[in-house]
Amino acid sequence: MIIFGTKNSLVRTMPQPGLVCPSCANSEQMHLSVFSRYLHIYWIPLLPFAKTAVAQCLHCKGTWAQKELPAEASGMRQALETLKKQTRAPWWHWVGLLLLLAVAAFGLWMSGRNKEDNATYLAAPQAGDVYTVRKNDSTSEYSLLKVVSTQGNTVELVANEYATTNAHPLNKLNDPAKYSKQAFSLSRLDLQVMQQKGQLTDVDRLGK
Repeated sequence: MIIFGTKNSLVRTMPQPGLVCPSCANSEQMHLSVFSRYLHIYWIPLLPFAKTAVAQCLHCKGTWAQKELPAEASGMRQALETLKKQTRAPWWHWVGLLLLLAVAAFGLWMSGRNKEDNATYLAAPQAGDVYTVRKNDSTSEYSLLKVVSTQGNTVELVANEYATTNAHPLNKLNDPAKYSKQAFSLSRLDLQVMQQKGQLTDVDRLGK
């Protein structure tokens, strides 16, 4: 279950001597505060989306939001609006969004690096390389091919006799007992064509 919600955080409080309390008429105890409201996931701040300004009299303990102030307190309403505009949400209210962007950037970098590795490994196959392949175009089942040997443009492989719906089946299926004893041959071009058609989806050079 995803725990998602909103919270308020006090950002700034400023004394405002001279402003008259709408309740007790004291002119020396008014303080104006700005709160930032932010979204959170699992209590990690994601991003701020609103600010609220509040006036408080420390003498009578009265508290007013902007819209709650009486008409005669227009000066206080304007002071609240000015303070709100001058106040920025703290940087930590953006932590969740920054983390998500960092994870996305890392994922893109890893994806690009994996594509480069796949192209490199396919261009120069080695014994022990393992290819993730789709069982056929009409299903979402995946299996493995393992390189037994290479000679010139020819690659000798053995097929895994098992399949899974997991698109990354290496940990589950890469057991010597699960591979066929009967090898077959493909050319490097065949493998590259399989990759271009989406039939060969990943290359792992174990130990790298």
